[in-house]
Amino acid sequence: MSSPSKADLIHVFKGIPFTTRSSPELLKSLDNFDAREDDVLLVSYPKSGTHWLAGVITKLYNTQVTLTSPLEFGDISKLEELNKISSKRIIPTHLDYNMLPSNFMNKKCKMIYIIRNPKDTAVSMYHYYRDNPNLPTVDTWTAFFDLFLKGDGRPSSRMCPESSPWLSAPPK
Repeated sequence: MSSPSKADLIHVFKGIPFTTRSSPELLKSLDNFDAREDDVLLVSYPKSGTHWLAGVITKLYNTQVTLTSPLEFGDISKLEELNKISSKRIIPTHLDYNMLPSNFMNKKCKMIYIIRNPKDTAVSMYHYYRDNPNLPTVDTWTAFFDLFLKGDGRPSSRMCPESSPWLSAPPK
């Protein structure tokens, strides 16, 4: 049995590769997402400590808080599920700034941008790729690192925090 090809595991939306965990229909409909003023958005490059920080943040609240799966993971029903949550929501995402639903800015939601040392992120992501059958196979560290530095088709700002649109975006 052969392993799935990269084309079977990755699709491109607005020039950025996504795994099949992010359906094109969901990505196209994100602008319709109904953000709330009490939403907390955790934004990071993948494998940068999002789940760890989310766990810490949930402990800071004295009220019911729901930690969701990343905003861009799932199919079109994901938006309905998120809208049904009645408690405060902590919503992780790996979306680029320009892909974020405008409702998050319009409603002035809290946003936490997580930056991890890129060397640590690369090592963590290499092991994640190597151990995850839903991602393209990367045979060696050298091959992976070359892809990581190139952004693997992603804008280089996604890998290089100091040039990220998240840091240079004007406050809204």
